[in-house]
Amino acid sequence: MMLKIAVFRALQLGDLLCAMPAITALKYNYPESRLYFIGLPHMRPLLQRFDCVDEFIAFPGHPELPELPCHPLALADFVKRMQAEKFDLLLQLQGNGTIVNDFLKNFGAKRLVGFRPSGSAEDSGWLEYPDKLHEVDRHLALIDFLGLQIPNRTMYYPLFSSDWSGFEVIKNRLAYPFVIVHVGSRDTNRQWPLENFVQLAEHLHAKGYQIVLTGVSAEKQRIATFENLLTFKVLNLCAQLDLGVLGCLVQQAFLVICNCTGISHIAAALETRSIVLSMDGEPERWGPQNKCIHKTFDARKPIQLTDIFSAIDSLHEFQSPVGQNVAATPKISRG
Repeated sequence: MMLKIAVFRALQLGDLLCAMPAITALKYNYPESRLYFIGLPHMRPLLQRFDCVDEFIAFPGHPELPELPCHPLALADFVKRMQAEKFDLLLQLQGNGTIVNDFLKNFGAKRLVGFRPSGSAEDSGWLEYPDKLHEVDRHLALIDFLGLQIPNRTMYYPLFSSDWSGFEVIKNRLAYPFVIVHVGSRDTNRQWPLENFVQLAEHLHAKGYQIVLTGVSAEKQRIATFENLLTFKVLNLCAQLDLGVLGCLVQQAFLVICNCTGISHIAAALETRSIVLSMDGEPERWGPQNKCIHKTFDARKPIQLTDIFSAIDSLHEFQSPVGQNVAATPKISRG
């Protein structure tokens, strides 16, 4: 009989990408299973990119979780649907489980495992939340705790031939080499000052890079303000790219400069160089793990812009970009 396995992680893009190595490992250990991902409705397009996920289930929200407004009737109907699924295994990957562990017990899965808060009285199937590890490694620790094999510990971001077809539409507007500057962030308290981004953009423009701006619709005003502060023309692609074309753009970029937000995790997954300005207070948890090609700065502390300039220069590998117009080789995932 085919196992029905569900994963609960109702969080945002970067949170999901950090958990995908663990979820991929789960599917690797149970290749004949049907794996369901329970997440925020707007994350469906992202999860559909990963072939380890067989079915996406939209979570309607919970009164104690901030990501979505909660409608009690919708939540009650959702719980009934989850009970009808009769999952063989349900993994709690939402966090330490303070809020959701008791809630997920209502699904009636044959086995419920995941993270538990320190000092809680859960049974031996629960791992005390490893809050000193990087976000990727926290979830892999759970896979290891369950006695499962881990085939790959690194993040990845699938790109398909259809994505590259979409990328062709904007490619003639790009001047290689280019740098993506992403000044937005879902949490406005985690946005590095625009004036600082301006100085980084000017530094790169002077070195011959085209500056490309990205962001979502809600960030249009901030990006427009940033563009107006610049003394040179840029390519503004705000709210013009789906996840696939954005991935292609990131893969082709020389460098991504951003707050610690979704695009920083895409750059990490695609192994594109990045400068990440972290204002979440946890740079060791969320910053890219490959410190050779990614430089993370704790932006809550004073930063000398000259230190960032030096970090950028170290990523040049002593090659002048001026006059180059060669794109990197596209990486195409299966599917």
